[in-house]
Amino acid sequence: MKRYSHQDIADYYEQTEVHYRMWWNLEESLGLPYGVWDENTSSLPDAVINLNKLLCQLGDIKPKAQVLDAGCGVGGSSFYLAEKRSCITIGVTLSQKQVDNATQTAVKKGLTEECKFIKCSYTDMPFKDETFDASWTIESLGSANNEEAFFAEMHRILKPKGKILIADTFKSYTYPIEDNALMQEMLNPWAISDILSKDELIGLAEDHGFKLINTQDVTHQIKKSVNKMYLAAIIGMIGTKLYNMFWNASRFSKIHYKSGIAQKKTYEKGDWNYILFLFQEQEASRTH
Repeated sequence: MKRYSHQDIADYYEQTEVHYRMWWNLEESLGLPYGVWDENTSSLPDAVINLNKLLCQLGDIKPKAQVLDAGCGVGGSSFYLAEKRSCITIGVTLSQKQVDNATQTAVKKGLTEECKFIKCSYTDMPFKDETFDASWTIESLGSANNEEAFFAEMHRILKPKGKILIADTFKSYTYPIEDNALMQEMLNPWAISDILSKDELIGLAEDHGFKLINTQDVTHQIKKSVNKMYLAAIIGMIGTKLYNMFWNASRFSKIHYKSGIAQKKTYEKGDWNYILFLFQEQEASRTH
């Protein structure tokens, strides 16, 4: 199984940002996730906003809450929480470019007091114990490499009875990633080695004192985004091959299209699901 360093992950996001700006309408959506479609969703940016809305509702995020945006990307979720719930947010990412982009957007939106962004790993953060009311993680848990370290750090930085909100792809059942070449072809171009199953996630959370409160499977509601990514990948494959006839594309840029093709094939096979989770710390788990 391939392993990816923090620098690899930062390189992926920085080298492929141009693809997301082109195909994921990054300037408007301010996010890279699949998003969630319903009968009222008319565009991909709407779907991304809808995902933020659903996760916020699932977690019952209160006004003025202190929220950690773990794996914040270019800051879309932080801005949503600040604008819709008057939350105070800190976003963390491994990419300095994403920090710079998110900070610039915060200036444009007049949210520099509400939304801060720093470069660090969400498994080792410079915050004091019991700083946040909730942590918010959209499509970044797979980059952890050590999910136990993620939950241990969430236990440290969350206040008593703090909440963990997660929206991500999860294996539809527990299986070794080495046994599924197509899943590896989906994940590796995203600088992801493996992902958890639902049961594995719940088990890890419980081991660190967090109880599953609620969950929402929206696998069928991301289908339009799966298809959109597949189309972008097919066109991108042609563009990449032409580009490489004259120039040398960056490491992740040249293979990015492979993930877009593989994610549709694995989605149709039922190898993974897209699920929202709410965990809450159990008071008995905290000792001083």
